[in-house]
Amino acid sequence: MGRRSRAEGLRRQRASIRSLGGAARNENGFSLVDLLVVMVILGLVMAGLTTTFVSGSRAELHLNRRFQAQQQARLALHRIRADVHCASAAQAQTINGSPGVKLAVGSCYSATPTVSWCVLTASVTPPRYQLWRSTATSSICSSSDTTRVLVADYLTASANVLVTNTIPFQGLETVDVDFHVNVSPSTGRDDYELKDSIVAANSTRCATSGGCSVPAVA
Repeated sequence: MGRRSRAEGLRRQRASIRSLGGAARNENGFSLVDLLVVMVILGLVMAGLTTTFVSGSRAELHLNRRFQAQQQARLALHRIRADVHCASAAQAQTINGSPGVKLAVGSCYSATPTVSWCVLTASVTPPRYQLWRSTATSSICSSSDTTRVLVADYLTASANVLVTNTIPFQGLETVDVDFHVNVSPSTGRDDYELKDSIVAANSTRCATSGGCSVPAVA
């Protein structure tokens, strides 16, 4: 019985080994065509994901730039409003070859008789302008002006940004502000505009029935 059991066990082991060997020989691998198809599909998927990621990154960058430009314009309006409210006189004029406005603010700032706001060209194509503030009395808003400070960027217009009109009878002088901001003006979309008519609170009321002309500010 012992020998017969051992022989039966050996036969079973050999049969099991032959079965495993046959299974191993019958396993099929991937062909070159299969690998190429998988690589092509994976490449298409990765290309789509990359395009989506790049588009999303560009959109986020554009939104951030647009928000920053609009925020600068709002802060610029707030800052120029403070200067005009302080002014006893305001005159829109060409300052060092660029449009701007000069404010007489000596009553508020004893060390600074005038404050100038200039609209300078930053780019020709597409047109782009910057708003600067200066307390200099010569070479105002030029590259040698050490007092000038950039206040707003990405303005799309330089004309009629800062305007002083005839002063109405019994009225105070005002400065009209019109900021057009766009980080991509070539598209013709996403134009952001801020407008205000700011009163020079320290100016003298006009006593002429036909209105008063804008006072000169040297």
